[in-house]
Amino acid sequence: MDKFIEDLLDDLFDIKTYTEYHFREIHGLTFAFCEKIVLINDKISSAEIRPVGIIYEENGQYYLALLHDIIEIDEVVKEFVRNLEK
Repeated sequence: MDKFIEDLLDDLFDIKTYTEYHFREIHGLTFAFCEKIVLINDKISSAEIRPVGIIYEENGQYYLALLHDIIEIDEVVKEFVRNLEK
């Protein structure tokens, strides 16, 4: 869709999208999930939680095996590193 039209619709209907990544460790593997919430006029229009990848450690290094090509790898890695530092 044209960027101008997207911006116009976002302003007209007050569309907001929130995306967060969550991690859960099970049996030595860390599963990454993407939570996406879309609000229209401050009411939830849609919400989804889906698995996006598996993070595992091997020889002191972490590896990410994606389950979907659609997600932003950089965002998942940044959030995972931020969680490791806590």
